Amino acid sequence: MNLKFVFFLGCLFLFATGAIAQSYFGFHTGINSGKFSGDSPRNFIYKGLLQFNAGFDFDIKLKKDLYLAVSPNYLRSGSRLQYPYENEEEEIKEYRDSIKLKIQMLTLPIHLNIISENDKWQYIGGFELGFPVQALADNTSKEIDISDEFNSVMVSMIFGVGYRIPIAESYLAINLGYSQGLTNLARNLEDPESYMPRIRFTSFRLTTIYMLPIGKVAKN
Repeated sequence: MNLKFVFFLGCLFLFATGAIAQSYFGFHTGINSGKFSGDSPRNFIYKGLLQFNAGFDFDIKLKKDLYLAVSPNYLRSGSRLQYPYENEEEEIKEYRDSIKLKIQMLTLPIHLNIISENDKWQYIGGFELGFPVQALADNTSKEIDISDEFNSVMVSMIFGVGYRIPIAESYLAINLGYSQGLTNLARNLEDPESYMPRIRFTSFRLTTIYMLPIGKVAKN
């Protein structure tokens, strides 16, 4: 709970900072395909799970073509566990869905936006802090709370590219990004029967962002 409190205090601080700087404020929504990587229990494999994310954005201008971006975000993601079986007719091994591992997180991406000379493209690179709120194992018949299997904080590296569409002084951006977990997400490292003996979280994200200037933004 303390981490969530710090998360929201940080958001308020960033908003106050943005309000006095030459900056943009906006909101975003999108879809993400998440996947766990690393150890999987009993010969299972991890596959992607399509979910959504939404949040707010603060872009603080550092230079003409460089912005510091902070994007408090609510993320629903996870991964599918698939088990192997023998296809006797075709004599091959195939995999079928067994359990969906669903995770809800508050995340705080902090990254740089580098703007191209024609103001059409932006290149993104930075880090993201993730705070798991709830995790469930869903096997279609019931859901089991597995939140205790997760660490309380996750650190990821993020990078991507976006296309900017000007709308008067505001703009719309469509970003394609990738997040790679740098820290282990699982807590129960000594339990071989754990859903997640030792894993990291990765995701691809397609996000639409609408940004409005705060105050008067000078023309480049």
